[in-house]
Amino acid sequence: MKKAVFGSCEPTPHSLTQEMLLSILNSLGDGVIVTDGEGRVVTMNRMAVQLTGCTLETAQGQLLPQVLRLSHPQYPNLLAELMQRVLREGVSTGLPRDTRLVRPDGLDYLSATLAPLGGEQQGLVVTFREINRHRQLEDSLREQAQREHLVRQVASRIHRSLDLATILQTAVAEIRLCLQVERVFVCRLLREDWGEVVHESAAPVSASLLGQQWLFSDGVEMRSLRRGEVVAIADLQETAREADWLGQLQRVPLGSALVTPIFQGQRLWGLLVATDTRRGRAWLTGEQQLVEQLALQLGIAIDQAQLVQQLRTLNSMLETQVQERTAELQQALNAAQVLYTVTEQVRRSLDEQQIFITALDCLGRALGADYCWVALYDEAQMWATIAYEYLPNETLPSTVGTRIELGHYRELYQRLLDGEVWHYPPVDLLPPVYAQFRQVGGQMVLAPIMDDQGVMGELGVALARPQRGIPMDLVPQVANQCAIAIRQARLYQQSRAQVVELERLHRLKDDFLSTVSHELRTPLSNMKLALKMLGLTLRKGNINATKQAKLLQYLEILEQEYEREAQLIQDLLLLRHLDGTCEPLPQVSLDIQQWLPGMVQRFASQAEQKGLHLTYTLDPQLTQVTVHLFSLERILTELLTNALKYTPPGGTIHVATERLPHHWQLQVTNTGVEIPPQDLERIFERFYRVPRHNPWEHGGMGLGLALVQRLVTHLGGRITATSGQGRTQFCVVFPLAPAS
Repeated sequence: MKKAVFGSCEPTPHSLTQEMLLSILNSLGDGVIVTDGEGRVVTMNRMAVQLTGCTLETAQGQLLPQVLRLSHPQYPNLLAELMQRVLREGVSTGLPRDTRLVRPDGLDYLSATLAPLGGEQQGLVVTFREINRHRQLEDSLREQAQREHLVRQVASRIHRSLDLATILQTAVAEIRLCLQVERVFVCRLLREDWGEVVHESAAPVSASLLGQQWLFSDGVEMRSLRRGEVVAIADLQETAREADWLGQLQRVPLGSALVTPIFQGQRLWGLLVATDTRRGRAWLTGEQQLVEQLALQLGIAIDQAQLVQQLRTLNSMLETQVQERTAELQQALNAAQVLYTVTEQVRRSLDEQQIFITALDCLGRALGADYCWVALYDEAQMWATIAYEYLPNETLPSTVGTRIELGHYRELYQRLLDGEVWHYPPVDLLPPVYAQFRQVGGQMVLAPIMDDQGVMGELGVALARPQRGIPMDLVPQVANQCAIAIRQARLYQQSRAQVVELERLHRLKDDFLSTVSHELRTPLSNMKLALKMLGLTLRKGNINATKQAKLLQYLEILEQEYEREAQLIQDLLLLRHLDGTCEPLPQVSLDIQQWLPGMVQRFASQAEQKGLHLTYTLDPQLTQVTVHLFSLERILTELLTNALKYTPPGGTIHVATERLPHHWQLQVTNTGVEIPPQDLERIFERFYRVPRHNPWEHGGMGLGLALVQRLVTHLGGRITATSGQGRTQFCVVFPLAPAS
């Protein structure tokens, strides 16, 4: 390769031309560098040496990028790419904007042109100049325009928007572009000595400070800021800082900072901070005035936006709550509708098979399920058998009848046996029959079917694509409904078996009562005949008066006991008759005004012997009633007998009648005794007697009131009992018209 040497000293015409050319190049005010075809420096003029800081002797033979070192934010290999283009295409080209020349003492903005050598010579001619002054003037004008634009922008934002976050974010972004700094952020004071970075605009390579909380000690800078002064810090690393906000900025690390207070009224609301990585930056007066004006505008915006923001926040919270409640309500309504449908369908049947089939069909259709199943456990909870399924894809084989040994999948089934619902069970824990339906991104829920007696089985649902609007929590609810329905169905079956057994026992009881009544009636008849003959003999015999009196007393006792046994048998037979028939009893018209006094008079002597007051009251509007006379007499007899039996001496027994619009009532009230509330509900049960210290004091089998209630019911009436305040009252209500 032949090189052209411009520095030769031989006195030839050719060398004179080179010297003349070199002189011309040195007289130029622009730097000039000439390279060969490989891009290596051949020569350069004085201005090029001055601008690059590289001597001619050092530069000769080096590649052009090693001498003319350029920097551009977007093109790291800018000069090499431009050289290849010029040498390849033979055209001239310039440098893009923001290209800088890297010098030992710093960076200079550069304007340059690359052109190919003419003629047969291969190489480049590069002419360049520094444009710092032009660039500074241009930058100054641009910065001034940006500042004016920024102030207008922020002011416009304040007038057009009351969103504080938008205003602050716009402000920090625009200020950073205007000041050409590494970062601008707003730190809001949460309290007097504590703040948080809430908005930030930073260079892409810078670590974010958003969310950091800093301590603000009462230093010189903070005192100045609280007085409303702008604090310009040229070098943050000049002195060691405490562990406060300035110390935090030191550790970022940052070189300089411009801090401006933001006031809301008279209160220091926060700080507007501009930072730069360069140390020793002198913050210009115009820059300080700019951020001070913007901080004032931001303070106004904060005042205006805070109330609106509070209103918006409240409104947003209310809207969010309404939406959440609406969504929850809609989900609840959807779930309730499905649950209602399942419940209604399930309740219509007491057949266990029909219950499960209906529940799976309703649940599968509502959720859009790909597979639903019910597996029932054996009594030892060792095996699970899939008993029912919902499988809309008819091409898949049925899983009904598949048996699963619970011990092989202990982790899965232990949770189910403990009563837990399992959402999204891992595939590796599932039996193969279930795992085939566990799709990636899908849903699967297994819920135990359990009641108070334990876990009966499981209800499972698998969906390849989750269904919106209906929560999967519906699955355990349906499982609970199934458990209730199954328990009811099984109880129904048990109750039917018990009813059959009770009917059998009832027949045995009737047979027993008939047999007992017959066996008792025969000897009682003989006893009655013998007693009658004994009475006649005693009354006609020649027995002295003393012996005759004792024998008559014994005879009277025998007659009373006979009557009591006969009455007991009659009551048993009457109860059996009333239980076994629904035929109406013959009714007669009765004058209650004449009938009741005669009935009460029958018990007058007994009441007088016990020292009781027996009274009655007749409703003059109640004269004629239609009843079964024997039943009415038996009802009143039993009520008065009970009253006489339990009323203490000195007490009162009162019988009253009253006409009602469509009924008439008979009341028997006695004083001096009360029935406990827990016993009041059971006094009409057969063979039930109110517990007392001496249960045999008053005798009786507990059949009287049971017989009264059955007679009243058979006559179409009703009987109630109340007790309190030293009195007990039985009230019997009959219809005025005959009972059908």
